[in-house]
Amino acid sequence: MTRWVQDWCAAAEHLLRRIRRHRRAPAVWIDVGAHFGEKTLDAARQNPALMVYAFEPNLELAARSFGVLQNFVVLPLAVCETDGVAHFHLNEFEAASSLLPFNDEGKARWIGGEQLRVKKVVSVPAIRLDTFMNRTGIRRVDFLKIDAQGADLDVVRSAGARVSDIRRVEMEVQVTPTELYAGAATKAAAVSYMTGVGFELVETVPQCHGQEENLTFHRATRPG
Repeated sequence: MTRWVQDWCAAAEHLLRRIRRHRRAPAVWIDVGAHFGEKTLDAARQNPALMVYAFEPNLELAARSFGVLQNFVVLPLAVCETDGVAHFHLNEFEAASSLLPFNDEGKARWIGGEQLRVKKVVSVPAIRLDTFMNRTGIRRVDFLKIDAQGADLDVVRSAGARVSDIRRVEMEVQVTPTELYAGAATKAAAVSYMTGVGFELVETVPQCHGQEENLTFHRATRPG
């Protein structure tokens, strides 16, 4: 592990300790793949009682949102199934950056695929969702929003048994015959897993020329 990654991990650990000391909030949202908080920042601005934890592994993007609101905490970390360090594929089109590499065939068939170019692969600190919740003392997550470019289901899986403490999940899936990102979960796999851990699919919204769908799940039962 390089020195800068060690320093970054140490800084993240310090931030987790600070969050634990100031964690008491009536409502908690987690935004994984936050970018600039397009789906969560306004909610935090309008509701001071809401605490949003925004994960953005692209440090350059994350730094632009540091300190914007006291109740919008930006964490320059990736969320995946293993704590430690992950490889992050930085794309020239920032919103397409991912922990997963492209599937060349899927990229060739993707509408707009010619704009998707990986400029470099970097190592970033990574944390499981259950590790984050346990270390910070978060008892319940009211809303988990995920935009992890093909790795959305991995984020949910990283919650482990703590998935029972999540009330609502919004995630993206690709619905093209060939996946854009190598190893990305299919819609069928995502729905099967989510229903298996006690969620019900309540909304499906097509996007990106019908190549993706945004799925919203509400908790129906506690996992059996």
